Amino acid sequence: MAVFAAIMIVIVFRWDGNALFLSLIEPFSDIALYRSVIPVFLIFLFSEGLSHSRDDQKFSHSVQNLFDPKTSVAFMPLMIGFLPMPGGAMFTAPIVKMVGKDSSNEYLVLANFWFRHAVEFFWPLYPALIIICSLASINMASFSIKAFPIFLTAVVGGWIYLNGISLPKMKKASLDSLKGLWVLLVIAITGVLILGFRMEGYLALLITVGVYFCLRYHSLIPSMKKTAKRFPVFFLLFSFFAYKAYLEHVQLAADIATDLQQLGLNLNVLTFLLPFLIGLATGITQSAIGISAPLLLVLGADPLWLYFGAVAGVLMSPVHLCIVLTVNYFQTDLYKTLIRMAPILAITGLTAFLISYLV
Repeated sequence: MAVFAAIMIVIVFRWDGNALFLSLIEPFSDIALYRSVIPVFLIFLFSEGLSHSRDDQKFSHSVQNLFDPKTSVAFMPLMIGFLPMPGGAMFTAPIVKMVGKDSSNEYLVLANFWFRHAVEFFWPLYPALIIICSLASINMASFSIKAFPIFLTAVVGGWIYLNGISLPKMKKASLDSLKGLWVLLVIAITGVLILGFRMEGYLALLITVGVYFCLRYHSLIPSMKKTAKRFPVFFLLFSFFAYKAYLEHVQLAADIATDLQQLGLNLNVLTFLLPFLIGLATGITQSAIGISAPLLLVLGADPLWLYFGAVAGVLMSPVHLCIVLTVNYFQTDLYKTLIRMAPILAITGLTAFLISYLV
């Protein structure tokens, strides 16, 4: 709803019937739209396949067999983060609570939430990252590789912040007990194709998700039916591109740039602040990107700093479904959890800023 509210505000204050008509037509001839829709569709399809085939549950059991309790609390949500699974923090919460029974609930909820979302800073299978790359017309592999140090800071910083200076520990496990980890091959190969071979995301996913459903063909039809129910998401993607086209036609960005110069507002500050506030208000990364990116990119904003602002806002949002559900599950205080997370996010943000403007 926030996206459509933003669009309507722009249309009302800068009405142009011809521009509106063109903006509704042009996205269909924009290859960037299909480079967003196809990967997002395949990611949702794969997610439904994991659930229907119960490969997600087998994966979680194998992770528990591989790591000691403290390491499992961190690496279970981290590894799930590489899987395109909506609500992944809630999926891992019961497991984290079981393996971390000797730790406080305050520790468990923060570890579960933070490590689950650390991957979002760079992994090319997240819809919001796909959207920002499409809107900015930049290579997804280059963007992800540039953002990798942000992810690394989030993981290492989060581990030290929560566990002190210690090393993760692994357990001896039989090969049979680790069979559930095979789905990581699908994710790893997708990542190699995109990051290593610079393959377009939709092509890489067509290959790997296609192979997955050749092996899990009984799950294909049920997964497609459930994915089809996500039609509003794909309509939302279209609206992002129509919104971008309308802004360009009515030249709103140029007027705003002039106003910013007159007010003395720094573009770098606005590049972070606008998506952060939208993310904070909506709790949805795609919305934060879809509302802010079309405007800020035309002004010359750095895409990586913009993307980090959106993710940071969503992580700190009290209406983010993941944090609301997991805080309720662990019976902890929402705002205390967000305050405890702020230092890790600030350190990660420093890395993001340095990479965006000094590298």
